[in-house]
Amino acid sequence: MSQIDQLPAGVVVVTGTSRGLGRELVNQLRQRGRSVIAVVRRIVSCTLPAHDDDLQMVEADLSTPAGIEAAIEGIELALGPRSLAALVNGAGAVTPVGPLVAHSSNAMTAALTLMAIAPARLSVALAQRMVPAARVLNLSTRSAHETFPGLSLYCMSKHALHSVSRSLQLECPTTMAVAELIPGEVDTDMQSDLRTPDPADFKMAEFFRMNQPNLIPTGLAVAFIAWVLLDTSPDDYARTDPWYVYDASTHPQWLPQGVAFNYPEP
Repeated sequence: MSQIDQLPAGVVVVTGTSRGLGRELVNQLRQRGRSVIAVVRRIVSCTLPAHDDDLQMVEADLSTPAGIEAAIEGIELALGPRSLAALVNGAGAVTPVGPLVAHSSNAMTAALTLMAIAPARLSVALAQRMVPAARVLNLSTRSAHETFPGLSLYCMSKHALHSVSRSLQLECPTTMAVAELIPGEVDTDMQSDLRTPDPADFKMAEFFRMNQPNLIPTGLAVAFIAWVLLDTSPDDYARTDPWYVYDASTHPQWLPQGVAFNYPEP
């Protein structure tokens, strides 16, 4: 496993840190000596420490325009005189599931706001606080490149996030290095949300139940995320194709020593 920190000095902002990948990423970043500003929907439901020397939290609901602006204001306040080295857009929600016909305009707007508009707005609004060679990492999914029945809100929002990533790459190449990353099928609460529905209402629930033994442990998926964010070279980082956890050619570079990647691509 290679650990050669390529990220400039500065604070890392991570959204979606109440649980799962975001929470574990905060822990691994702090272990690597990074100061973190964690954006959470509700501080009361977050299991991260309420305050620490290298961790500050900002409470904001990124599924609303007002929440996005509150997040920007809170991040600016938490940064103080410090500079921003990276922004990780990790906030997302796979629920509610169901076909488009079952969703209201408000539900569609909330999903798109959370998973596409918030990453776009945060990236451009915080650009002025970013150090040279700062990095933006958008946590994506196979659903950004495929469409699955019953996952309409999630798929269309992640498709939009893919376009956001590419737009930032094309429009802001001197301001920030932007990458998209697919962490794979990870053993998080989101997967539990996909196994819970009645298959009569959500046909893919049966697939997610059968696929449970193949889920990647959260800590291992985050080791991949941290490697891409911190250790890849500037020339490699901002690739046009998403970083993909199942890409075996990268495994020797980020897998912890003695750990095998035995998780099949779905």
